[in-house]
Amino acid sequence: MQTAFIIRDYRDEDKDALMEISLPWLEENDILEPADIEQLSHPERVLSAGGRILMAETEGRPVGMMMLEPFGSGVAEPFKFGVLEPYRNRGMGKALMEATIDAARAMGVHTLVLTSHHSLKAALHIYESYGFRYEEHDYVAFELSDIAMKKEL
Repeated sequence: MQTAFIIRDYRDEDKDALMEISLPWLEENDILEPADIEQLSHPERVLSAGGRILMAETEGRPVGMMMLEPFGSGVAEPFKFGVLEPYRNRGMGKALMEATIDAARAMGVHTLVLTSHHSLKAALHIYESYGFRYEEHDYVAFELSDIAMKKEL
């Protein structure tokens, strides 16, 4: 079943939705860490750093999201990529990824880097399909991250 949706920028009234969208997949995969709660509780940090938070919305309700934070020197990280379970497999994840790549280019980003966890098969599949490649890593903000990926824009 196709669901009509839009991809839009985060609004202050979306703050509760950040937790509602992210906590289920973090808890289901047993990868919730204090750093996740910190990031989700303070979206203003991403925005004040020049980043973006993109939301997938249907029927006036945010049901998916992706944060994008620049690190300077043309590098940025997409993270907290999720769609509520009842809305998965309807194209929202791909639309969020495309909007994130477009936003990164508009910000002057030439390299996207991310860390993830091997249990997040759907997200990893989307990353791979958009040209992210696995790489070695030795630093991650999350203790449970066991995968690093990179994409040149």
